[in-house]
Amino acid sequence: MRDRRGPRGPGSGIAQIMSGFGVVLLLGTLLLTLPLASESGDWVHPRDALFTAVSAVCVTGLVVHETQAHWSPFGEVVVLALIQVGGLGYMLGTTIVLWAFGRQLGLRDRNMLRLYYGAPSMKETFSFARGVGLFTLAFESVGAVVLTIAFILDGRDAGQAAWWGVFHAVSAFNNAGFSVTGADMVPYSGNPAVLFTLATLLIAGGIGFLPLAALKNRRSLSRLPLDSKLIFTTSAILLVAGTVFIGLFEWRNGETLGDLPVAERPAVAFFQSANARTAGFSAIDVGKLNDESKVSTMGLMFVGGAAGSTAGGLKVGAFSMLFAVMLASLRGRDEVSIFRRQVPTAVIQQAITLALSYVAVVFLLSLALTLTVDQPFIDVMFEAMSALGTVGFSAAGTSSFPAAGHYVLIAGMLIGRFGPLMLVLYMSQPRRKLVFHHPSDSVRLG
Repeated sequence: MRDRRGPRGPGSGIAQIMSGFGVVLLLGTLLLTLPLASESGDWVHPRDALFTAVSAVCVTGLVVHETQAHWSPFGEVVVLALIQVGGLGYMLGTTIVLWAFGRQLGLRDRNMLRLYYGAPSMKETFSFARGVGLFTLAFESVGAVVLTIAFILDGRDAGQAAWWGVFHAVSAFNNAGFSVTGADMVPYSGNPAVLFTLATLLIAGGIGFLPLAALKNRRSLSRLPLDSKLIFTTSAILLVAGTVFIGLFEWRNGETLGDLPVAERPAVAFFQSANARTAGFSAIDVGKLNDESKVSTMGLMFVGGAAGSTAGGLKVGAFSMLFAVMLASLRGRDEVSIFRRQVPTAVIQQAITLALSYVAVVFLLSLALTLTVDQPFIDVMFEAMSALGTVGFSAAGTSSFPAAGHYVLIAGMLIGRFGPLMLVLYMSQPRRKLVFHHPSDSVRLG
Protein backbone atom coordinates (compact mmCIF):
# COMPACT_ATOMS: atom_id res chain seq x y z
CA MET A 1 0.00 0.00 0.00
CA ARG A 2 1.34 3.40 -0.92
CA ASP A 3 2.45 5.70 1.90
CA ARG A 4 0.35 8.89 1.57
CA ARG A 5 2.27 10.82 4.22
CA GLY A 6 4.82 12.06 1.73
CA PRO A 7 8.51 12.59 2.32
CA ARG A 8 9.63 13.79 5.71
CA GLY A 9 11.45 17.07 6.11
CA PRO A 10 15.17 17.41 6.72
CA GLY A 11 16.05 15.68 9.96
CA SER A 12 12.47 14.79 10.70
CA GLY A 13 13.17 14.65 14.43
CA ILE A 14 14.19 18.32 14.54
CA ALA A 15 10.62 19.42 15.26
CA GLN A 16 10.54 17.11 18.29
CA ILE A 17 13.95 18.41 19.39
CA MET A 18 12.83 22.03 19.26
CA SER A 19 9.53 21.14 20.91
CA GLY A 20 11.36 19.40 23.73
CA PHE A 21 13.67 22.32 24.42
CA GLY A 22 10.72 24.69 24.03
CA VAL A 23 8.87 22.86 26.78
CA VAL A 24 11.94 23.02 29.02
CA LEU A 25 12.32 26.76 28.36
CA LEU A 26 8.66 27.42 29.07
CA LEU A 27 8.74 25.44 32.30
CA GLY A 28 11.98 27.08 33.41
CA THR A 29 10.64 30.55 32.65
CA LEU A 30 7.44 29.92 34.59
CA LEU A 31 9.35 28.58 37.61
CA LEU A 32 11.73 31.54 37.60
CA THR A 33 8.85 34.04 37.62
CA LEU A 34 7.55 32.67 40.92
CA PRO A 35 8.16 34.66 44.13
CA LEU A 36 9.74 31.47 45.50
CA ALA A 37 12.55 31.84 42.95
CA SER A 38 13.38 35.42 43.91
CA GLU A 39 15.57 36.36 46.86
CA SER A 40 13.26 39.30 47.55
CA GLY A 41 10.14 37.13 47.48
CA ASP A 42 8.56 39.21 44.70
CA TRP A 43 7.29 38.09 41.32
CA VAL A 44 10.06 38.19 38.70
CA HIS A 45 9.47 40.03 35.44
CA PRO A 46 8.76 37.46 32.69
CA ARG A 47 11.42 38.98 30.44
CA ASP A 48 14.11 38.54 33.10
CA ALA A 49 12.95 34.99 33.78
CA LEU A 50 12.93 34.18 30.05
CA PHE A 51 16.40 35.66 29.54
CA THR A 52 17.81 33.64 32.45
CA ALA A 53 16.12 30.44 31.30
CA VAL A 54 17.42 30.85 27.74
CA SER A 55 20.91 31.66 28.98
CA ALA A 56 20.87 28.56 31.21
CA VAL A 57 19.44 26.13 28.63
CA CYS A 58 21.79 27.50 25.97
CA VAL A 59 24.61 27.20 28.57
CA THR A 60 25.69 30.78 27.90
CA GLY A 61 26.05 32.53 31.24
CA LEU A 62 24.89 36.03 30.32
CA VAL A 63 22.74 37.39 33.16
CA VAL A 64 20.47 40.36 33.73
CA HIS A 65 20.76 39.90 37.50
CA GLU A 66 23.61 38.60 39.63
CA THR A 67 22.74 34.96 40.26
CA GLN A 68 23.56 34.84 43.96
CA ALA A 69 22.03 38.21 44.82
CA HIS A 70 18.81 37.93 42.81
CA TRP A 71 17.80 34.27 42.90
CA SER A 72 16.77 32.34 46.00
CA PRO A 73 18.10 28.82 46.69
CA PHE A 74 15.07 27.50 44.78
CA GLY A 75 15.85 29.81 41.87
CA GLU A 76 19.48 28.67 41.84
CA VAL A 77 18.35 25.03 41.74
CA VAL A 78 16.10 25.81 38.76
CA VAL A 79 18.97 27.54 36.97
CA LEU A 80 21.28 24.57 37.67
CA ALA A 81 18.67 22.10 36.40
CA LEU A 82 18.25 24.11 33.20
CA ILE A 83 22.03 24.14 32.71
CA GLN A 84 22.23 20.37 33.12
CA VAL A 85 19.32 19.73 30.78
CA GLY A 86 20.71 22.18 28.23
CA GLY A 87 24.26 20.80 28.25
CA LEU A 88 23.50 17.11 28.55
CA GLY A 89 20.48 17.38 26.25
CA TYR A 90 22.56 19.06 23.58
CA MET A 91 25.20 16.34 23.72
CA LEU A 92 22.63 13.59 23.54
CA GLY A 93 20.65 15.44 20.89
CA THR A 94 17.67 13.70 19.39
CA THR A 95 18.15 10.62 21.56
CA ILE A 96 17.35 12.18 24.94
CA VAL A 97 14.58 14.43 23.59
CA LEU A 98 12.75 11.63 21.83
CA TRP A 99 13.20 9.33 24.82
CA ALA A 100 11.58 12.03 26.98
CA PHE A 101 8.58 12.03 24.65
CA GLY A 102 8.42 8.24 24.60
CA ARG A 103 9.11 7.96 20.90
CA GLN A 104 11.55 5.76 19.01
CA LEU A 105 14.19 7.05 16.67
CA GLY A 106 13.48 6.40 13.03
CA LEU A 107 16.19 5.20 10.65
CA ARG A 108 16.61 8.64 9.11
CA ASP A 109 16.84 10.37 12.51
CA ARG A 110 19.48 7.93 13.70
CA ASN A 111 21.46 8.52 10.52
CA MET A 112 21.36 12.26 11.12
CA LEU A 113 22.41 11.78 14.74
CA ARG A 114 25.41 9.78 13.59
CA LEU A 115 26.35 12.33 10.95
CA TYR A 116 26.36 15.22 13.41
CA TYR A 117 27.55 13.64 16.65
CA GLY A 118 29.80 11.01 15.14
CA ALA A 119 28.32 8.00 16.95
CA PRO A 120 30.21 4.91 15.66
CA SER A 121 27.14 3.18 14.22
CA MET A 122 23.37 3.29 14.36
CA LYS A 123 23.30 0.19 16.58
CA GLU A 124 25.46 1.97 19.13
CA THR A 125 23.36 5.13 19.36
CA PHE A 126 21.82 4.21 22.71
CA SER A 127 25.12 2.90 24.06
CA PHE A 128 26.52 6.26 23.04
CA ALA A 129 23.80 8.02 25.04
CA ARG A 130 24.60 5.98 28.15
CA GLY A 131 28.29 6.67 27.70
CA VAL A 132 27.68 10.41 27.52
CA GLY A 133 25.61 10.26 30.70
CA LEU A 134 28.31 8.40 32.63
CA PHE A 135 31.00 10.66 31.19
CA THR A 136 29.10 13.72 32.40
CA LEU A 137 28.37 12.30 35.84
CA ALA A 138 31.99 11.26 36.39
CA PHE A 139 33.50 14.64 35.56
CA GLU A 140 30.88 16.61 37.46
CA SER A 141 31.13 14.41 40.57
CA VAL A 142 34.91 14.55 40.80
CA GLY A 143 34.89 18.27 40.05
CA ALA A 144 32.25 18.92 42.72
CA VAL A 145 34.31 17.08 45.36
CA VAL A 146 37.53 18.93 44.52
CA LEU A 147 35.81 22.31 44.42
CA THR A 148 33.99 21.64 47.69
CA ILE A 149 37.28 20.90 49.42
CA ALA A 150 38.84 24.00 47.87
CA PHE A 151 35.99 26.22 49.04
CA ILE A 152 36.14 24.73 52.57
CA LEU A 153 39.88 25.41 52.73
CA ASP A 154 39.12 28.95 51.61
CA GLY A 155 36.96 29.45 54.70
CA ARG A 156 33.42 28.59 53.54
CA ASP A 157 31.21 26.51 55.79
CA ALA A 158 30.59 22.92 54.67
CA GLY A 159 27.02 23.46 53.44
CA GLN A 160 27.81 26.49 51.32
CA ALA A 161 31.03 24.93 50.05
CA ALA A 162 29.17 21.78 48.96
CA TRP A 163 26.51 23.76 47.10
CA TRP A 164 29.11 25.97 45.46
CA GLY A 165 31.11 22.89 44.53
CA VAL A 166 28.15 21.17 42.86
CA PHE A 167 26.85 24.32 41.17
CA HIS A 168 30.19 25.38 39.69
CA ALA A 169 31.14 21.83 38.66
CA VAL A 170 27.91 21.43 36.67
CA SER A 171 28.16 24.97 35.30
CA ALA A 172 31.79 24.49 34.25
CA PHE A 173 31.41 21.08 32.63
CA ASN A 174 28.39 22.29 30.66
CA ASN A 175 30.33 25.42 29.67
CA ALA A 176 27.62 27.63 31.15
CA GLY A 177 29.69 30.09 33.17
CA PHE A 178 26.99 30.78 35.78
CA SER A 179 28.49 31.55 39.20
CA VAL A 180 27.03 31.93 42.69
CA THR A 181 30.06 33.49 44.41
CA GLY A 182 28.71 37.01 43.91
CA ALA A 183 31.89 38.13 42.14
CA ASP A 184 32.50 35.38 39.58
CA MET A 185 35.98 33.87 40.03
CA VAL A 186 37.71 37.18 40.81
CA PRO A 187 38.10 36.29 44.53
CA TYR A 188 39.86 33.06 43.48
CA SER A 189 42.37 34.49 41.04
CA GLY A 190 45.13 33.30 43.38
CA ASN A 191 43.60 29.88 44.07
CA PRO A 192 44.97 27.36 41.53
CA ALA A 193 42.80 24.52 42.91
CA VAL A 194 39.65 26.39 41.92
CA LEU A 195 40.92 27.82 38.64
CA PHE A 196 42.50 24.64 37.26
CA THR A 197 39.60 22.43 38.36
CA LEU A 198 37.12 24.68 36.57
CA ALA A 199 39.42 24.88 33.53
CA THR A 200 39.72 21.07 33.39
CA LEU A 201 35.95 20.64 33.58
CA LEU A 202 35.13 23.19 30.89
CA ILE A 203 37.87 21.90 28.57
CA ALA A 204 36.56 18.33 28.95
CA GLY A 205 32.98 19.49 28.33
CA GLY A 206 34.13 21.55 25.33
CA ILE A 207 35.91 18.56 23.79
CA GLY A 208 33.09 16.11 24.35
CA PHE A 209 32.66 12.42 24.96
CA LEU A 210 33.72 10.83 21.68
CA PRO A 211 37.23 12.33 21.30
CA LEU A 212 38.11 11.58 24.93
CA ALA A 213 36.70 8.05 24.67
CA ALA A 214 38.69 7.50 21.47
CA LEU A 215 41.87 8.74 23.17
CA LYS A 216 41.24 6.44 26.13
CA ASN A 217 40.72 3.42 23.89
CA ARG A 218 43.54 4.04 21.41
CA ARG A 219 46.00 5.64 23.85
CA SER A 220 47.77 7.56 21.08
CA LEU A 221 47.03 10.73 19.15
CA SER A 222 48.48 9.22 15.98
CA ARG A 223 45.89 6.42 16.02
CA LEU A 224 42.88 8.67 16.47
CA PRO A 225 40.33 9.39 13.72
CA LEU A 226 40.84 12.63 11.83
CA ASP A 227 37.96 14.39 13.63
CA SER A 228 39.45 13.68 17.07
CA LYS A 229 42.95 14.66 15.96
CA LEU A 230 41.67 18.00 14.74
CA ILE A 231 39.74 18.61 17.95
CA PHE A 232 42.72 17.94 20.23
CA THR A 233 45.28 19.69 18.04
CA THR A 234 43.25 22.81 17.26
CA SER A 235 41.98 23.12 20.84
CA ALA A 236 45.53 22.94 22.21
CA ILE A 237 46.82 25.53 19.72
CA LEU A 238 43.97 27.93 20.47
CA LEU A 239 44.38 27.45 24.24
CA VAL A 240 48.09 28.30 24.08
CA ALA A 241 47.56 31.17 21.65
CA GLY A 242 44.82 32.66 23.80
CA THR A 243 46.99 32.42 26.92
CA VAL A 244 49.86 34.18 25.17
CA PHE A 245 47.67 36.94 23.70
CA ILE A 246 45.83 37.69 26.92
CA GLY A 247 49.06 37.50 28.92
CA LEU A 248 50.87 39.93 26.60
CA PHE A 249 48.02 42.41 26.14
CA GLU A 250 46.96 42.50 29.82
CA TRP A 251 50.26 42.00 31.65
CA ARG A 252 50.62 45.67 32.50
CA ASN A 253 46.93 46.57 32.59
CA GLY A 254 46.46 47.71 36.18
CA GLU A 255 42.74 46.94 36.04
CA THR A 256 43.14 43.28 35.00
CA LEU A 257 46.29 41.10 35.13
CA GLY A 258 48.52 44.01 36.10
CA ASP A 259 46.69 44.25 39.41
CA LEU A 260 47.66 40.67 40.37
CA PRO A 261 50.94 39.35 41.76
CA VAL A 262 53.33 38.40 38.95
CA ALA A 263 53.25 34.72 39.96
CA GLU A 264 49.46 34.56 39.50
CA ARG A 265 49.24 36.22 36.09
CA PRO A 266 50.13 33.20 33.86
CA ALA A 267 47.52 31.00 35.58
CA VAL A 268 44.82 33.67 35.23
CA ALA A 269 45.75 34.26 31.56
CA PHE A 270 45.40 30.50 30.98
CA PHE A 271 42.06 30.47 32.80
CA GLN A 272 40.75 33.37 30.71
CA SER A 273 41.89 31.69 27.50
CA ALA A 274 40.19 28.41 28.45
CA ASN A 275 36.94 30.25 29.16
CA ALA A 276 37.03 32.48 26.09
CA ARG A 277 36.11 29.72 23.63
CA THR A 278 33.48 27.94 25.67
CA ALA A 279 32.42 29.28 29.07
CA GLY A 280 32.04 32.66 30.75
CA PHE A 281 33.86 32.36 34.07
CA SER A 282 36.32 35.17 34.65
CA ALA A 283 38.98 35.84 37.27
CA ILE A 284 39.37 39.47 36.13
CA ASP A 285 36.99 42.25 35.12
CA VAL A 286 36.22 41.54 31.44
CA GLY A 287 34.90 45.08 30.97
CA LYS A 288 38.37 46.44 31.74
CA LEU A 289 40.18 44.44 29.06
CA ASN A 290 42.20 46.32 26.48
CA ASP A 291 40.69 46.46 23.00
CA GLU A 292 43.40 44.10 21.73
CA SER A 293 42.32 41.49 24.25
CA LYS A 294 38.66 41.97 23.37
CA VAL A 295 39.41 41.38 19.69
CA SER A 296 41.44 38.23 20.37
CA THR A 297 38.78 37.00 22.79
CA MET A 298 36.11 37.52 20.13
CA GLY A 299 38.18 35.38 17.79
CA LEU A 300 38.28 32.58 20.36
CA MET A 301 34.54 32.91 21.02
CA PHE A 302 33.90 32.69 17.29
CA VAL A 303 35.69 29.32 17.02
CA GLY A 304 34.19 27.72 20.14
CA GLY A 305 34.56 24.05 21.04
CA ALA A 306 33.98 20.67 19.41
CA ALA A 307 30.87 19.51 17.58
CA GLY A 308 28.65 17.39 19.81
CA SER A 309 30.13 18.88 22.99
CA THR A 310 28.59 21.31 25.46
CA ALA A 311 30.41 24.24 23.83
CA GLY A 312 29.07 26.64 21.23
CA GLY A 313 30.77 28.59 18.48
CA LEU A 314 31.54 27.72 14.88
CA LYS A 315 33.30 24.56 16.18
CA VAL A 316 36.98 23.69 15.92
CA GLY A 317 36.36 21.12 13.18
CA ALA A 318 34.83 23.66 10.81
CA PHE A 319 37.53 26.20 11.71
CA SER A 320 40.24 23.64 10.92
CA MET A 321 38.60 22.93 7.56
CA LEU A 322 38.84 26.62 6.62
CA PHE A 323 42.59 26.66 7.28
CA ALA A 324 43.05 23.40 5.40
CA VAL A 325 41.22 24.81 2.36
CA MET A 326 43.34 27.96 2.49
CA LEU A 327 46.61 26.00 2.66
CA ALA A 328 45.55 23.70 -0.17
CA SER A 329 44.66 26.70 -2.35
CA LEU A 330 47.96 28.44 -1.62
CA ARG A 331 49.85 25.26 -2.55
CA GLY A 332 47.86 24.85 -5.75
CA ARG A 333 46.37 21.50 -4.75
CA ASP A 334 42.97 20.29 -5.90
CA GLU A 335 42.37 18.07 -2.88
CA VAL A 336 42.28 19.09 0.78
CA SER A 337 44.28 16.80 3.05
CA ILE A 338 44.91 16.92 6.79
CA PHE A 339 47.14 14.49 8.68
CA ARG A 340 47.51 12.51 5.42
CA ARG A 341 43.76 12.10 5.11
CA GLN A 342 41.75 13.55 2.23
CA VAL A 343 38.69 15.50 3.33
CA PRO A 344 35.46 14.93 1.34
CA THR A 345 34.29 17.87 -0.76
CA ALA A 346 30.87 17.79 0.93
CA VAL A 347 32.45 18.35 4.36
CA ILE A 348 34.47 21.29 3.02
CA GLN A 349 31.36 22.87 1.53
CA GLN A 350 29.47 22.43 4.79
CA ALA A 351 32.32 24.02 6.79
CA ILE A 352 32.41 27.03 4.46
CA THR A 353 28.62 27.36 4.63
CA LEU A 354 28.67 27.25 8.43
CA ALA A 355 31.42 29.86 8.61
CA LEU A 356 29.75 32.29 6.22
CA SER A 357 26.41 31.84 8.01
CA TYR A 358 28.10 32.52 11.33
CA VAL A 359 29.75 35.69 10.03
CA ALA A 360 26.42 36.90 8.66
CA VAL A 361 24.63 36.30 11.98
CA VAL A 362 27.39 38.06 13.94
CA PHE A 363 27.01 41.06 11.64
CA LEU A 364 23.22 41.14 11.97
CA LEU A 365 23.28 40.72 15.77
CA SER A 366 25.89 43.46 16.14
CA LEU A 367 23.86 45.75 13.92
CA ALA A 368 20.67 45.05 15.87
CA LEU A 369 22.39 45.71 19.20
CA THR A 370 23.94 48.91 17.86
CA LEU A 371 20.43 50.17 17.11
CA THR A 372 19.19 49.38 20.61
CA VAL A 373 22.21 49.95 22.90
CA ASP A 374 24.24 53.11 23.49
CA GLN A 375 27.64 51.49 24.00
CA PRO A 376 31.03 51.50 22.20
CA PHE A 377 30.82 49.33 19.10
CA ILE A 378 33.59 46.96 20.16
CA ASP A 379 31.69 46.21 23.39
CA VAL A 380 28.44 45.73 21.46
CA MET A 381 30.09 43.32 19.03
CA PHE A 382 31.79 41.58 21.96
CA GLU A 383 28.37 41.05 23.56
CA ALA A 384 26.86 39.78 20.29
CA MET A 385 29.73 37.33 19.78
CA SER A 386 29.44 36.17 23.38
CA ALA A 387 25.74 35.43 22.95
CA LEU A 388 26.13 33.69 19.60
CA GLY A 389 29.10 31.67 20.83
CA THR A 390 27.17 30.82 24.04
CA VAL A 391 30.17 32.01 26.05
CA GLY A 392 28.77 34.48 28.57
CA PHE A 393 31.47 37.17 28.72
CA SER A 394 30.11 40.71 28.94
CA ALA A 395 32.13 43.87 28.44
CA ALA A 396 29.20 46.27 28.21
CA GLY A 397 27.15 44.96 31.14
CA THR A 398 24.15 42.90 30.02
CA SER A 399 21.99 44.18 32.87
CA SER A 400 22.28 47.76 31.55
CA PHE A 401 20.79 46.84 28.18
CA PRO A 402 17.21 47.93 27.37
CA ALA A 403 14.48 45.37 26.78
CA ALA A 404 15.08 45.38 23.01
CA GLY A 405 18.75 44.55 23.57
CA HIS A 406 17.82 41.64 25.82
CA TYR A 407 15.54 40.21 23.16
CA VAL A 408 18.32 40.49 20.58
CA LEU A 409 20.64 38.60 22.91
CA ILE A 410 17.97 35.94 23.49
CA ALA A 411 17.73 35.44 19.74
CA GLY A 412 21.52 35.29 19.50
CA MET A 413 21.80 32.63 22.20
CA LEU A 414 19.09 30.46 20.63
CA ILE A 415 20.65 30.74 17.17
CA GLY A 416 24.11 30.03 18.54
CA ARG A 417 22.92 26.94 20.38
CA PHE A 418 20.64 25.31 17.83
CA GLY A 419 21.51 27.00 14.53
CA PRO A 420 24.62 24.95 13.65
CA LEU A 421 22.87 21.66 14.47
CA MET A 422 19.84 22.52 12.34
CA LEU A 423 22.02 23.73 9.47
CA VAL A 424 24.16 20.58 9.50
CA LEU A 425 21.07 18.36 9.61
CA TYR A 426 19.61 20.25 6.67
CA MET A 427 22.80 20.06 4.62
CA SER A 428 23.22 16.34 5.39
CA GLN A 429 19.83 15.29 4.06
CA PRO A 430 19.83 13.02 0.99
CA ARG A 431 19.36 14.99 -2.20
CA ARG A 432 18.30 13.99 -5.68
CA LYS A 433 21.23 13.88 -8.08
CA LEU A 434 21.10 16.21 -11.05
CA VAL A 435 20.53 14.55 -14.41
CA PHE A 436 22.36 17.34 -16.20
CA HIS A 437 25.12 19.85 -15.46
CA HIS A 438 25.39 23.50 -16.41
CA PRO A 439 28.28 24.67 -18.60
CA SER A 440 31.45 25.62 -16.72
CA ASP A 441 32.70 29.20 -16.51
CA SER A 442 34.99 31.20 -14.30
CA VAL A 443 34.89 34.30 -12.07
CA ARG A 444 37.75 36.75 -11.50
CA LEU A 445 39.11 36.89 -7.93
CA GLY A 446 41.48 39.27 -6.21
